[in-house]
Amino acid sequence: MQKNNLIGCDIEWLEDYISNIGADKRYAIKLLRWVYRKRIFDLGLINDIPRALLDEIAKNFDVGLFYPSEILAGNDGSVKYLYQNDKNMLFESVLMRAEKRNTLCVSSQSGCRMCCKFCMTGSIGFKGNLTSRDILNQLLAIPKSKEVNRIVIMGMGEPLDNSDEVLSAIRILTADWGCAFGKTNITLSSVGIIDELKRFLDAPPCNLAISLHSPFRDERSDLMPIEKSNPIKEVVNLIKNNPLPKPLRVSFEYVALSGVNLSSNHAMAIAEMLKGIPCHLNIIPWNSHESAKFKTPKDEELQLFIAQLNSLGVLTTIRKSMANEIGAACGQMAGRKKST
Repeated sequence: MQKNNLIGCDIEWLEDYISNIGADKRYAIKLLRWVYRKRIFDLGLINDIPRALLDEIAKNFDVGLFYPSEILAGNDGSVKYLYQNDKNMLFESVLMRAEKRNTLCVSSQSGCRMCCKFCMTGSIGFKGNLTSRDILNQLLAIPKSKEVNRIVIMGMGEPLDNSDEVLSAIRILTADWGCAFGKTNITLSSVGIIDELKRFLDAPPCNLAISLHSPFRDERSDLMPIEKSNPIKEVVNLIKNNPLPKPLRVSFEYVALSGVNLSSNHAMAIAEMLKGIPCHLNIIPWNSHESAKFKTPKDEELQLFIAQLNSLGVLTTIRKSMANEIGAACGQMAGRKKST
């Protein structure tokens, strides 16, 4: 008999299960806090739930934790984790350490079907959606997971192409009975799938980052095929008309491609497009990989572009690239084993 997994389990479902076997449903909160908050994955170590109930739960549930199949550490303190789930899908996460922030970048899919030209993940195609268990496991299965204080859903895949599982995972991450993360400490990054973005904005569960990369329709369509069906102008207008409630924040991501999207015309068009939205623009110098032939901008080209944007009223900074040497910087994740 295939068992259910506690990781990925929602409170209401577990409450119903416990009630149906004749026990107090309030034990559901205690049990999930042991797993999600205390990171205790051995039911035998739980000391405030009746043993008979734990034994009954163990007959029908596994905790559901699975560990990375490969771990690769970088000289900058970053660590890349490769996972393989029970459907043999490969996916990666990366831990980036800073003085006050330990940020975990998690994947929402194995591969991606957005096919952005500059992104290595898109070049490998779409392998499948991750479950909320797969997403949460990327946090729970790493050593010292309690030290992680920021989560960005910016790894492999497009989160809003897997909305049900991603939103379920965020609910567990932010719930008091779950991992108890603050909503402002989680950021979801999307290319802008309009119908699913409407759903997100209806009750925003965390910060939002939109992948912009070009303000011009033809150029963005060439870089990002999603532009043809989900124009960035409509995405931006949707955000203008449905602002995130404070203290949640919206930002825009911009991969800097030398000689492609860093002109004065780009800066002026970006400023016009984002006018009226309190936001931040993160510039990400392109991280090279074998699947694309773009060039990383030199410092002079980048600084001129940033100065133009700031002079036009667009708060712009460079996002420091980490994990480049281990193939886990932005746009480099490919879910590959070292032997392949």
